[in-house]
Amino acid sequence: MLTLSKPSTAQIQQDSLSIELDPINITAIRSTIGVADAPLSLSISSRDLQTVNHTSSLSLKSIGDELPGLWVGDRQNYALGERITIRGLGWRAQYGVRGIQVVLNDMPLTIADGQAMTNIIDPAFVRRAELIRGPAATYWGNSSGGVLYLSTVPNYGAGNHGRFRSMAGSYGTFKQEGEFSVASENHRMAAYTSYLTSDGYRDYSAVDILRSGLTGAVKLTSRSELKYQGALVYMPKAQHPSSLSAEDARENPTMASSYFQNARAGKEITQGQAGLSYILDSSLGTVNVTGYGIYRDLQNPLPFGIITVDRNVGGLRATLDQTTGQLDLQWGGELKIQHDDRVEYDHVGGGERGEVTVDQLEKVNNQALFVNGTYSFGAMNLLGGLRYDRMHFSTDAPAPDLSGERTFDSFSPSIGLSYQPRSYTVYTNLSTSFQAPTTTELVNRPEGGNGFNPNLKPERTVGLEAGVRRNSGSFQYDLALYHLWINDLLFPYQLEVDGPTFYRNQGETAHMGIEGYVGYRFSRDWKVTATANIMAAEFKEAQTLEGEALDGNTIPGIPDHRLNSTLRWSPANFLSSLSYEYASSHPVNNLNTEENEAYHVLDFKVSYQLHFNRKNVMLQPFININNLLDERYNGTVAINNPGGNYYEPAPGRNWQAGMALNF
Repeated sequence: MLTLSKPSTAQIQQDSLSIELDPINITAIRSTIGVADAPLSLSISSRDLQTVNHTSSLSLKSIGDELPGLWVGDRQNYALGERITIRGLGWRAQYGVRGIQVVLNDMPLTIADGQAMTNIIDPAFVRRAELIRGPAATYWGNSSGGVLYLSTVPNYGAGNHGRFRSMAGSYGTFKQEGEFSVASENHRMAAYTSYLTSDGYRDYSAVDILRSGLTGAVKLTSRSELKYQGALVYMPKAQHPSSLSAEDARENPTMASSYFQNARAGKEITQGQAGLSYILDSSLGTVNVTGYGIYRDLQNPLPFGIITVDRNVGGLRATLDQTTGQLDLQWGGELKIQHDDRVEYDHVGGGERGEVTVDQLEKVNNQALFVNGTYSFGAMNLLGGLRYDRMHFSTDAPAPDLSGERTFDSFSPSIGLSYQPRSYTVYTNLSTSFQAPTTTELVNRPEGGNGFNPNLKPERTVGLEAGVRRNSGSFQYDLALYHLWINDLLFPYQLEVDGPTFYRNQGETAHMGIEGYVGYRFSRDWKVTATANIMAAEFKEAQTLEGEALDGNTIPGIPDHRLNSTLRWSPANFLSSLSYEYASSHPVNNLNTEENEAYHVLDFKVSYQLHFNRKNVMLQPFININNLLDERYNGTVAINNPGGNYYEPAPGRNWQAGMALNF
């Protein structure tokens, strides 16, 4: 599926997208294969300048709604971030993002141990999203149940361009955004920055966050290029209201947990990252060497303790791409490192630190070798690959007897076949992934103390899929069927209300489903798009900590029926859109004793472009009205939360409005 928003007439020269499907390669699998030929389920969504200005984009949900298989739940809580799953994988994360690969401008935000750090993404600057909907460990290694690749690189063309946008909204929300790009024959560069402050929909959910980014490329010679990028997030305040009981969520959805509020729970984050890629077209083939580094400082007071982590992450990847006749091969190796200096304290109240309970340096080293290739014969394409990963976890604690280490090995094969007889593509694919326990999951030991849990092992997934898609013309569609088998499930559990989360390997799950996308342009001015997802995800051979069988129960936290649809009307310089979202009721715990109710939500957006041609200046005022019918619903849930505090309420009718200036 390739979704493209229609540019206005004045934008065509500076902001149009070239729709030649074969040359558009799939960055999300680091492959030279074209979109039209790829034998796997993928979705690509591109946003032009008018659409970027038209949408407030305060959450990644604004990007994910048109990508089948992806579900982004907006918790209205910047301390936790969005809840993101792909075909149900990632469901077990009570906070953060697990089980899937998230990439920003070629830099993995899913780090060596499998945790994804998404605070640094500002959705307002995302121009292109690629989604690989099946397991993808062949290309990315650990924690690759799917891949969400995001690019902030604008498509302004040659010359210098700038953009500024200011907006305000409900709940004391104010945001300022700035962006500029320069392009010459041998150098192109784009940078952006934004500052958001909001009181939040719920009590004790305020946030202040500054985000910036930089991308660029320098042509060194006729056969070589250097790409660079960087990003920064500074979030000095992100309050954590926690989840509520069903009664509280229904009667007083804006309230915060007094337990969390009194503890001054929340997050303070500073994160910076930078990367370089050198590409050389040599006699042996195309050489690509990429290196990157990330630094992150986290202060995380919670009711049961205060967590501080200084994190240093690095990565190095080298590949050689060769073409022989109809065969394209890529050979390569990868190294990832992660050092977390973790200190945890007792929480004596009011955000004050007590005695040190954990003091250790956690290290993760991941080495990998891989090969993948594509063979074309007529209208058919065969894509396959194999990757070997070795992961070593270790801890250095003050006392030697409290230190520990774990090592995991994994082979990850995949193979797919596509057939493109005309304007559509039919494909089938078999792929695998694994998910090692993260350092956070390993370090949380039920018996307490330093070191790693010696009983945890990786969760493993095998996926089989088949589908058909058509990406060109006024009528586009994408239909896929899939079955996922997940073994050695990493099971979260808690021993006390609002206490730490522990993990164990227990049983299996099976995810079966069908997902689809349809896009139809009635005329130059009218277009309708829709995505539908139907999934049955159940426990197999699983039981609770107390021994109660879960076989046949539905996995919690994921609606098994979802529908998103958008109608767009864009005459001349005017753009309006009406979006509908439906999510079915779904269980909130493994026992399936409670459910989050189904909901229906309507959103309306409208904007208008005012052009000043002699100075190439454009103004675009906009207004977004979300939850137009004022539906009372819970957008996400905190699964398996003891005490029944599962529900994270979504806001009623709310708005954002502002003005964008392009020059």
